[in-house]
Amino acid sequence: MGKVVGIHFGADRFMQMRITQGLRLPCQQNRVRVLQLCLNDKYSFASVLQVLRPSENVGRFSKRIVMLFSPSRIRVAAAAVMMLFATQTFAAPGDSKAVFESAKIIKKKSRADRFSPEEREQERIRLLGIQNRTSQVFTLLNSELALQKGDAASALFTYILTLHRTKSPEVAERALEMAVSLNAFEQAEAIYQKWREIEPEPGETQKRMTWLRNLLLGKADKNLSGLDKVIAGGSEDEQKRVFLLLAQTAAQQPNLTSDAVKQVHKTALNYKDFPEAAIADAIFSAKDGQKKHAIAALQRLAKLDNEILPPTFVTLRLMAQRHPDILDGFFKETDTKTLSPIWQELDIANLIAHGQNDQAFKRLQTLLEENPNPDLYIQAALLSASKTENISAVNSYLEKAYKAGTEEQRSRAALIGAVSYNDAEDFAKAKQWLDKVTATAYTFDKTILAASIEAKQGNHKEAWALVQRAQKMPEQRGRYFEASDLLNTALFVLSKNTNLQESLNALNSLVNSTEKSLKTQVSPELLANVLYQRSMVYEKLNQPGKAIADLRRVVELYPDNPHGWNALGYTLLSNGKNLEEAFKMVQTAYQMDPESAAINDSVGWAYYLKGDAQMALPYIQYAYEKEPEAEVAAHLGEVLWTLGDQDKAKEIWNDGLKRGSNLRVLKETMSKFGITSSKPHTQKHK
Repeated sequence: MGKVVGIHFGADRFMQMRITQGLRLPCQQNRVRVLQLCLNDKYSFASVLQVLRPSENVGRFSKRIVMLFSPSRIRVAAAAVMMLFATQTFAAPGDSKAVFESAKIIKKKSRADRFSPEEREQERIRLLGIQNRTSQVFTLLNSELALQKGDAASALFTYILTLHRTKSPEVAERALEMAVSLNAFEQAEAIYQKWREIEPEPGETQKRMTWLRNLLLGKADKNLSGLDKVIAGGSEDEQKRVFLLLAQTAAQQPNLTSDAVKQVHKTALNYKDFPEAAIADAIFSAKDGQKKHAIAALQRLAKLDNEILPPTFVTLRLMAQRHPDILDGFFKETDTKTLSPIWQELDIANLIAHGQNDQAFKRLQTLLEENPNPDLYIQAALLSASKTENISAVNSYLEKAYKAGTEEQRSRAALIGAVSYNDAEDFAKAKQWLDKVTATAYTFDKTILAASIEAKQGNHKEAWALVQRAQKMPEQRGRYFEASDLLNTALFVLSKNTNLQESLNALNSLVNSTEKSLKTQVSPELLANVLYQRSMVYEKLNQPGKAIADLRRVVELYPDNPHGWNALGYTLLSNGKNLEEAFKMVQTAYQMDPESAAINDSVGWAYYLKGDAQMALPYIQYAYEKEPEAEVAAHLGEVLWTLGDQDKAKEIWNDGLKRGSNLRVLKETMSKFGITSSKPHTQKHK
């Protein structure tokens, strides 16, 4: 067992961890579960709004089939920044009507040739102006759509381009707000200077943005004097945007004075109907340690924003990261029964994030009694799964969610059900749930899970066909899984293929494609995973040189993973090469993960090959107790035989024959000592 001979990203546990931890959750209600992933997040608050992205690798170790990457390496990455400030530039109401009217006039007069050449030229210029304005409108609308999709960079670029074309102060305002909110200060300064060029005599809007620009750049009065005047001088939309920019300022400017906090708090109370004012008040007050004011601001926010819109979500994320005591205080001092369901769900998420699962489950049961809905049932199912309750309890919640939900909710519940039963290795029920996933948004997720299920059932051709289907999808991303998960699924499927040459051909292709995208998309760990899998195939094909070469690259790409070092060391041991180097490598692996059965077996076997059977014994005994499989039995029996305990060695060998996997090494060992094996058992030991 000393090293893993196949790679298995633990499709069952992987899928469950992906879903139960709420990564890339699709609906608004589920954003509250993303919060619990943010609680210990170390990422900086780079703008007013950041959204989370899923991590890449989660795995489970299973006998000699092991994923190279540990489940603890879940990484939560901050994704593209989205802008909040949604003021749009529209055409004049009469423009569309004017287009049609003008068209009628041109048609009528062209028939009678009533216009002079000069008049026709003037009409052409007028219509061209309308066309240009219409084009500008559509350009700006497209930029807003890009913004809503999270492509803030494209949106900003479009606005800058439009500014240079239109020389519009309104566009300048929007572009400057966007640039500042994205921390694109170089672009912001260029936009500001262009605005001053367009409008040399600054209007009220430019004056207001100048004040905010200077504040955000650290060039303004840190006491925020003049805030009342700046707020009062704008429209309602402009006032709201000022408050949001103030919130960003609080996150970015550590040297703001207590006077600034007092000023924001005083001003925010004059705009109690603005969620944005409550957001600014909460962040400033929390920053200054004004817990009472911060909690009061959150209470106002909860009443004003029932849906937890993006600005509110980011505020809560910030509180969870930097001021968890304030968020806890808010829930303790607030009657959450009076709040909207999503805020109540947030209460549950906060409890889960603090490890209070029993209290969270109790709270959830109360919510279900008061206001049962599919999202709550799904959350109950997820929490039940995390509590390792009987799968029938999980299934019961999912059935209720499926019965009452929309197509999206039904598909989400069905996918979770499929994952749960796949994890329990009840593949028939897993497939029944999977057939109920009908929403288009889950097609990629469904295909990946189906491939894993087929591979675990030994249906390699069907599994590989599903992998290839997913590879051909235009966007290799679903609600829960993405391209990196597809790669890991492919590796899992290939690990189950008994046609080694077929697997090698596929792995060669994966190595080439992964290497090509390494610089732009793929992490070194993913390439290491592919090379690791190929090395195992090389070993089975009796090509140890190529196996060792791949494993050396694995430890170069991913030096922090113990299983790469162990695999390389054990391969060198198995081939009788560089014994001292191999011993150092397995020792390195042991220092990283001293509880691994595979690594303990490698260390013990290395000691034995160095001639120290007594030192080898406890390591291999530990490995066999933890993972009693055939190859470890071969090692343990040989060590015991060498130490003179031949009866115990025979007992261990005969027990190893019952393990039903990788019997070749065990039989060779028994034959070496003149022991004839009895009729081997083929059933898999559970």
